[in-house]
Amino acid sequence: MRFLLLSRDGDHPIGAELTRMGHEVVVASGPEVTAATISLVDVLVVGAEQVREKSDWFNRLRAQIRAAEVSVLGMVANLTDEELAPLMEIGVDDYLVAPFHPVDVRARIALFERRCYAFMRRQSHEESARGEIERLAAIIQTQNDIALAGLDLDVVMRLIAERAMILCGAGGAAVGIIEGEEMFYRVCTGYSKQFEGGRIPISSTMAGSSVLRGEVMRTDDTERDPRVNVEVARRNKVRSMLNVPLKRDNQTVGLLSIASQVPYAFVDSDERTLELMAGLLGAAMGNAAEHAAKQALMTEVASIVTALQESQHLFDSFLNNNPALAYMKDESGRRVFVNEPFRRFFGLSPGADVSTIPDDQLMPAETVAHLQEQDDQAFKSGQPTVSESMIPTPDGEPRQFLTYRFIARDSSGRRFLGGVSFDITERKAAEEALRRSEESFRALIEGSPEAIFVHRGGPLLYVNPSACSFLRLKANELVGRSLLDFVHPEDRAAAVGMLDGLPGRGAHRVREIRFLPPDGGVLTAEISGLRLVFAGQPATLVSARDLTERRQIQARLVVADRLASVGTLAAGVAHEINNPLAFVISNLSFLTEELHAIAGLLPAGRLDELEEVLEETNEGVNRVRLIVQDLKTFSRGDEEQPTAVDLRRVIDSALALARGELRHRATVVKELYDVPLVEGSEARFGQVVLNLLINAAHAISAGQPDKNEIRVVLRSESNHAIIEVKDTGCGMSPEVLSRIFDPFYTTKPVGVGTGLGLSICHGIITGFGGEISATSEMGKGSVFRISLPAIRQKLKAV
Repeated sequence: MRFLLLSRDGDHPIGAELTRMGHEVVVASGPEVTAATISLVDVLVVGAEQVREKSDWFNRLRAQIRAAEVSVLGMVANLTDEELAPLMEIGVDDYLVAPFHPVDVRARIALFERRCYAFMRRQSHEESARGEIERLAAIIQTQNDIALAGLDLDVVMRLIAERAMILCGAGGAAVGIIEGEEMFYRVCTGYSKQFEGGRIPISSTMAGSSVLRGEVMRTDDTERDPRVNVEVARRNKVRSMLNVPLKRDNQTVGLLSIASQVPYAFVDSDERTLELMAGLLGAAMGNAAEHAAKQALMTEVASIVTALQESQHLFDSFLNNNPALAYMKDESGRRVFVNEPFRRFFGLSPGADVSTIPDDQLMPAETVAHLQEQDDQAFKSGQPTVSESMIPTPDGEPRQFLTYRFIARDSSGRRFLGGVSFDITERKAAEEALRRSEESFRALIEGSPEAIFVHRGGPLLYVNPSACSFLRLKANELVGRSLLDFVHPEDRAAAVGMLDGLPGRGAHRVREIRFLPPDGGVLTAEISGLRLVFAGQPATLVSARDLTERRQIQARLVVADRLASVGTLAAGVAHEINNPLAFVISNLSFLTEELHAIAGLLPAGRLDELEEVLEETNEGVNRVRLIVQDLKTFSRGDEEQPTAVDLRRVIDSALALARGELRHRATVVKELYDVPLVEGSEARFGQVVLNLLINAAHAISAGQPDKNEIRVVLRSESNHAIIEVKDTGCGMSPEVLSRIFDPFYTTKPVGVGTGLGLSICHGIITGFGGEISATSEMGKGSVFRISLPAIRQKLKAV
């Protein structure tokens, strides 16, 4: 609505609130208001103080207000008679009381608008009554126009939208169609033209609510209707709106909507008119849909007939050109259909009526009985079946067939037995040959002395008994694991090319690979790879020939050869050493006698010191004599008789001899307990302990004796004497530990060690019925353990 506010205050609160409400407001102070200005507004807003002034311009204004039939809204400071009297004198239609709160202004303006529009409608009622007949005639004419438009829905929709907009006095009209969760505005007219082709979610608007509920919805003023999205209405300049659902076959399919830019633009007659127009459009849409459905049905029927004809042709061609024998029987066992291969197999002419030919004319009686039994089972169960049968040709040649049987029904529900038989004679022969070949192959593989492994580039699929014996595992412990898991880490890179069996990557070549069984040890095998088909798929067969025993025999031969060489040299070496050693021993004896002769000339305590040095020297010389004797023993055997040996004395003597080697490398700790005497040679046991002490010292770097330790333990256990030599040295790897007692095996540089020390030690200990073993951990040290049995009979003690 348009308001004229008479006030000297350009920012009057009533004017500001009216502007926020969307009304047009003109503010004037007085004399500049003319008759032309009054004719352009709907409401004049004037204060009581301006009426009391009774100025000439206001008196003229009162006459113009009555002439223009403009509504008057007064403003008073309070509700006293004195304040209201001037307004009553000029006959205001309503009034507002200061301080003019926005809520009061909106409520009063709403009531005022309704009274104004009610008044305007009463004035136009007479004109409306006269227009009803014209409106009805227009609707009838619209119906005729729709009939002339035919089934073009776009034309019909636009015609109804335009007529609805004209008959209801709307500013715009639209036809919306439901598409999923959206409303598609297919046709728009008037100022709504801009929304044609647009889409909005059904759930977010009043138009959508009308569609969802299937109800007519009208809003007289979008500013005051809570169902309306006011922001959208203002943006689209809509103040009045009328929505009628479009229905086709009692289903809501869309919406016919009209809108106006002024409030209270539509009355009940407009609502009825729009419902009639929506009914016409719904009927037109139904007719168009029915026509389209009929056209689609006719097209579909034509295409189905064509497809059936093509399908029948293809079906006949498929069955007649298929090598399978196809037939169909009714429940009485009479054939109602056979294909061309069936006729050719049994020698039937193309025109022969198969329904009159019984089975016993085509096949032997026993074959007929067997096939009829299978047919009856399929009929009774009603389920598809598969079976193999022998059916001879008319010439008597037996042929094997695989037959699929199934139940089929015609349009009346009658059951038929369908059968499709495939000649599998050649396949059965091939399967039998393959079975025999596989049995022969499996027998060959199972009995092979070589370890056989089969894989497809990953887990093992098959292993033969020799493979289980080779790795000392059961078959179920090997299948599913990779063969590389058992290959020595240093040989895995070389083994990859051999294990896959691919051409150019080691296939058909032989290579030596080391394996590590789970229970310990190292196995050397000669392996080769071969590509083949296993269980119907490409695979790799790896064969491994255990070379461990052969390597051991070769190693023994090498050792034997070396020992033979040592034995050859032993006599000469012993002779060359014994001659000067005899002089040393003789001279030491002379020095001992001379020392006693001059004992009175020496200072106190000096004699004891010299005697100790001579005694140690004699002991060292005796060790050399025994070493020479060990060389002779190593080559010729040992004829020395065992005696009772005190191991505590052996350990003390060995520690004394090794003192110079130990003191710069580690602190020596002794744990010596009482143990029984053992059988053996004190010199030989001393040689063993001395060798272990020297090896322990060499495992520790020199220069930090306070940070390293060599611990010598002597204890008894289960009627055995136990010697343990423990060090905190560098330790040994599992590979080195497994070979430390092998002859000529050493980790020392060439020229430093011979590799015979621990081998001789092992021979000495086991020769006297004892055991020697070792444990080690890299970076933490090693422990050598000797176990010797206590003496069983009285021997001469040393």
